[in-house]
Amino acid sequence: MTTNFPTAKDCIIEAFLQLCLTIPCDQITVSQLTKKAGYNRSTFYAHFKNTDDLLRHLEAKFFNTLGIFLPLALRIIITGNAAAYERRLFKLFFQNNIRAFSILLGKNGDPRFAHKIKRSLRQAILQYLNLTEAQLTPQTDMLLEFIISGHLQVLVYCGERPDSLSPLDFWLRMSNSIDREKFLAAMTSKPDKSF
Repeated sequence: MTTNFPTAKDCIIEAFLQLCLTIPCDQITVSQLTKKAGYNRSTFYAHFKNTDDLLRHLEAKFFNTLGIFLPLALRIIITGNAAAYERRLFKLFFQNNIRAFSILLGKNGDPRFAHKIKRSLRQAILQYLNLTEAQLTPQTDMLLEFIISGHLQVLVYCGERPDSLSPLDFWLRMSNSIDREKFLAAMTSKPDKSF
């Protein structure tokens, strides 16, 4: 039986996430980080150029994972159905990522990360619905922004409150309470200029 011990890099990343709970991520210093992680500066610099490089590393890891996970998530959210294996995948995805996602999207997180996530989700939703930016009206653009921002805040909420409803259960309940045809019609309708 093999035991996987965290590497120095893992410990540094974990220390960064812990510090982000109380300090804005762009204000964390290498000194604070190495002290928290229990390593010296040379160990930090063996893995990262600076704290911004560490943040980019985390973001790249999440975007790779998100790229694999997002098509499945969109299908489940839009249809309101999840098979047993999809539920297991969701559970595994959130067990491995929700804490870090909620920290990076939370009050001390990185606004650039939030912007990149929003842009990525927006592109995926448009692609899933077979829409282009040119087809969006101001009202559908606003609706899309509302949906994306709301979903991201659900992730933050669930990460900050581990005893809450899981994101998947929340999305399935929400999806089942929405009239899909009206929703999709609203996403593609022309703006109401009567007011």
